[in-house]
Amino acid sequence: MGFLNSLLLTIIRALHSIINNYALTIIIFTILIKVAVLPLNIKSRRSTMRMSALQPQMKALQDKYKDDQEKLNQKMSELYRKEGVSPLGGCLPMIISMFVLFAMFYALRAFADTQLITQFLTFYHNPEIDPRTMCEPFLWIRNFWMPDSPFASYMPNANALRMADFKVWNEVSANLAASGVIPQALNFADSSAVQTYVNEVVAPFIASEAYAPYVAVVPGLENLSILGLIKLTIFKEGNGWFILPLLSMGTQILMQKLTMGAQQMDPSQQSTQKTMIYVMLFMSLYFCASYNSAFALYWVVGNVYAIFEQLGMNKYFKTQELKAAKAEEVGIL
Repeated sequence: MGFLNSLLLTIIRALHSIINNYALTIIIFTILIKVAVLPLNIKSRRSTMRMSALQPQMKALQDKYKDDQEKLNQKMSELYRKEGVSPLGGCLPMIISMFVLFAMFYALRAFADTQLITQFLTFYHNPEIDPRTMCEPFLWIRNFWMPDSPFASYMPNANALRMADFKVWNEVSANLAASGVIPQALNFADSSAVQTYVNEVVAPFIASEAYAPYVAVVPGLENLSILGLIKLTIFKEGNGWFILPLLSMGTQILMQKLTMGAQQMDPSQQSTQKTMIYVMLFMSLYFCASYNSAFALYWVVGNVYAIFEQLGMNKYFKTQELKAAKAEEVGIL
């Protein structure tokens, strides 16, 4: 996973050096990844359709050998070999997509940590700078490396900085020191050293007059409680309007419905699919609302692309089915 994270970061940096806009870089990068796995998705769809066509034969075997599981497995394997299909043939693209999704999460989290540490250390050592000039805006979002939410400040807070790896702190501070932005590099030995630094240096500075105005909360709307489980704070200058997290949920629902509609499933498969929808909805809301907007944008763009891809494949395979039916009708097949 570490190698893949580094590879993704390298590609993102290379694209950004050409495009010079991180949001557009993420959008283009997402589309490139989706296009790269398109042949696998088409192959998966064909496999799924062939498996659906075998449902009557599979059902007959299940009824015939319902009392002999070993024999049933043997006959099912023979059927798969004869028809040249695999029950797992449609899973590969999903596995790859999930693998890339988590790799992107960690890669963009590391990248966001780099940007947030850069913003904090630069302002900490140069408080005369307007911190707004250091942020990466995107449409309604003030800082692309913080969550798209009114419950998040646009300047990095102690919690966001606390989660960054100590190696990222060391690397960023070394680069800033080499360029003369800060007087000297940090040299943390481990994560506990970062926690001490955040508690003794970062948190007090964030509470100071120089930094506090940029993370000010709306009076009376700090530490809001939802069912006593979730604590929220509304900032005077929040980082966004929660649009990307909501879009991630909406596009996730539409994508899953299109996928289910394109497949013939028995009741047990439909139940499993519905469970997966709820799991993915929770994941999309949690990750897109809790972490950087760059990852949320990646999630939304990926879903939108998947929706159009699914619509396109539905139309393509429907056309192929009509052509095959017409050819059979006139005696060509």
